[in-house]
Parts: sequence; C-alpha cells; structure tokens
Amino acid sequence: MRSKKNSGLPLVLPALLGFLIFYFIPFLITIWYSFSFGIGAREFVGLENYKNVLGNDLFLLAVRNTLRFLMTGIPAVLALSFFLALLLQIPFRGERFFRLSFLYPLMLPVASIVMVVRLFFEKNGMLNRIFFEGNTDWVNSEWAFWIMVILFLWKNTGYHILIFFSGLRMIPKEYYENAKLDGAGYFKCFQSITFPLMLPILGFNFLLSMMNSFKCFREAFLIGGTHPHDSIYLLQHFMNNNFENLNYQRISVASVIMFLAVACIGILAVILYRQGKRAAK
Repeated sequence: MRSKKNSGLPLVLPALLGFLIFYFIPFLITIWYSFSFGIGAREFVGLENYKNVLGNDLFLLAVRNTLRFLMTGIPAVLALSFFLALLLQIPFRGERFFRLSFLYPLMLPVASIVMVVRLFFEKNGMLNRIFFEGNTDWVNSEWAFWIMVILFLWKNTGYHILIFFSGLRMIPKEYYENAKLDGAGYFKCFQSITFPLMLPILGFNFLLSMMNSFKCFREAFLIGGTHPHDSIYLLQHFMNNNFENLNYQRISVASVIMFLAVACIGILAVILYRQGKRAAK
C-alpha cells in the first residue's frame, strides 16, 4: 500500500484562520478606513486623511520621539548586550549565576518597575532628597526620555545577552585556533570570524529589540499618563488619545504608516540576516 503524504494543511489551518479573522481582515478594514470618511456608509476621500495626519503637530512630535527612541535604544541595547556577551566568554567563578541574573528584570511586573522609577525620579523623590537640593521633576522634563532609554536597556539587555552568548558558543573553536596559527590577533579574529558569523544573530536580535521598543509604551504611559512630557510622547500615545476621541481616520492612517515603517525596517533586517548567512558559508 502506498502511504499518503500529509500536506500539513489541517495542522496549519486553525492558526491560519485565526490570523485571517483577527489580523489580516481587520488590517484591510483599517486600510479602507484610512482612505475613507464617515460612519456606516463611508465615502472615499483618497489621500485627504493622510494629508491631515501628516500635517498634525502632535503626530509629527510622536513620529520624531518614536524615531529618536528607536535610533537611540536599539543600537545601544545591541552594542551593550554584544559587548557583555563577549566578556562572558571569559570563564570566571559564578558565571552561571551572573548570566541568569540578566533575566531577572524580565520577571518583574511593569507596574512595580515604574513605581520604583517614580519613587526615585519624581519631584519629591529620593534622587532630589539625597543627591540634589533642587526640586527637578525628572519624569516631567527632558530627562524623561533618557529615563525611558535606561529602562529599556535595563529590561532588555539580559535577554539579548543570552542570545548573543548562545551564538558565540556555536562558533567552532577550530576557526580561532587556525587563525591564531596564522598570526591573527584578537581584533583580527573578531573582524574576520566573530562578527561575520554573528550577523544572522545580530539581525534576529535587531528584530526582537525593535518589537520590544514598541512595548515601552506601557512604561511611558504609567510614568506620564495619556499626556506625558513632550520628549516621551510616542506614536502609541497619539493612537490611544485618538481612540478615546473615536477618531478612526487618524488611528487608521497612523497604523498604516507605522506598519509600512516597520515593514521597511524588517526587510532591512532580513537583508542583513541573508548577508550574514552568506558570510558564514
């Protein structure tokens, strides 16, 4: 008897239907909302909604802050975690506990983290009482942005360290031994072996850090509320506030623009990943 090969479609079908019903179809509706106006029988208005949103000062402020946060937080977390992962290659006593300690921030609830931040950085917080005589309200000033960056680094660095650490352990030691026999030093080994072979891991961590950076809205919302300081007014604030006002046109336009931006960044990450695989081969 011939054994019939399973296509695997019955196994994938539930997840595929869930994706179509809860993600893809609503996204198509969102695209239609971004090009139309009205309630019920909607009227096609072309790019009018996009013109209104792109000319909105709050939207432009949210875009600038979001891009600033991405361009500051993502390179910082990747560079810091990669550097610490390289240091962890050196064996020392308590190495395993030290590696696991980087994951502890991921276990803490966001609300408790923000409570500690407010305890230190508010106008009457411990930072002003112990180190400064002034009454600087750190979370309602330009420092709020850097507090958000520090929170992002503190919470996500450990996760990326372990991924980088696993990738470094997968590089065969023979590569380094052969390179040293040829007279290559540490920096030459890093340039010719470590960095090219770690490019796929770097691309993977880049995607993860980008997704995690958009989750920082929780911290920004808990610190500053719906109308925080201008330095941490993000795209999620703009969408959340317009959702409260039931302005679906602005929400839809902002969602489509955000999707296109993230898709472009994702494509760049995939290109980086493929280049890394080619270099590894």
